[in-house]
Amino acid sequence: MAKQNLEEIFQKKKRRLLGEIIKEVELKSAKAWVSIHGSSQEYLLTYESEGLVVSINGSGTIKADHPQAQDAARITEYVVANGGIVMNGGRKSGIMEASSKIGKENSLGIVFPELEKEISKYGPRVVVNAPTPRIELLATCAPIIVIFRGGLGTLMMLMRAITHINNRKYHPEQLPQLVFISNYWIGLLQTLMNMETLPREFLAELEFFSSADEIIKKISKIS
Repeated sequence: MAKQNLEEIFQKKKRRLLGEIIKEVELKSAKAWVSIHGSSQEYLLTYESEGLVVSINGSGTIKADHPQAQDAARITEYVVANGGIVMNGGRKSGIMEASSKIGKENSLGIVFPELEKEISKYGPRVVVNAPTPRIELLATCAPIIVIFRGGLGTLMMLMRAITHINNRKYHPEQLPQLVFISNYWIGLLQTLMNMETLPREFLAELEFFSSADEIIKKISKIS
């Protein structure tokens, strides 16, 4: 796979996904813009963005004082202070709430109707019809994607993000992305590689991290 040109990472992008929109949102900040809306084609929705947009994903069960929740808050604080927007899963718990509480109106939650009683009070939210388009929006669309520790939902985000960034070899026009993966997942990924069920090249363009500082340092060099 050709090396990514990170100078292009914040260019305007548009991506159509399978799914339906129940509530659209357009969000603008000092240095970023996101619009998630319906498509002219039935059963499709459209994601558009430009600038510093970061998707933050992870466990919905960890407490606010957990180091990874605190790291999610720190990354959000940095992004918002630099004019950006964060996206997350929109629930009022775990990594999502840690991010939304700091991001407030610059934090965009992605939810589906069955999460109605779990939705964070912070920031605007997009409502899609089902879990699958929610995963697709959070794991494949933003120029920067961060995946902390988590359970089955986060694991689905992880695998979808890995597959999407690897698909650039089939779609060279696909804009570059940075995907940051918590070291929490290294054991699982190493096991899959040892079993020869996950090709090593799938991980070649991922950025593994142990703290928010590593992510902030990398973003600061390109934003």
